Amino acid sequence: MKVFGKCQSCQSEIPFITQAYTRVEFAMRIGEFVTLKCKSCKTETKFHVDELFANPSKLAQISSGLVLLMGTPLIFLVVNPFLKTGTSHYLIYSVVGFLLFPVFIYAILNRQDQNRVSNFNRHKLKGRIHNIGSYL
Repeated sequence: MKVFGKCQSCQSEIPFITQAYTRVEFAMRIGEFVTLKCKSCKTETKFHVDELFANPSKLAQISSGLVLLMGTPLIFLVVNPFLKTGTSHYLIYSVVGFLLFPVFIYAILNRQDQNRVSNFNRHKLKGRIHNIGSYL
């Protein structure tokens, strides 16, 4: 998932790629603070986990577009035998199936991406009680 921080000097977004889906997981893997370097003004800024935010990715749109591009020639391969035999209802089922398949893939991937982004942005790390070194 891609998370972003705002540069304090030029206000541009500084991207950071992570495998963490929540801020707590991010803090456990990387730490509560991360230093990012802005690509436009070359300044380094230290961000707390709560100052980072996630944006939806374009993965769902790209993958469903690829499935649609690869599925379109398959429609003609599936449709051609049905045209020769005269069974038109199979033709309609196959065309509708191949056209709805990318739509379902897009909906599933988009929903999962929205869940990841909203989980990351909704829950803050600030205010949690850390138990590091508190064993009595």
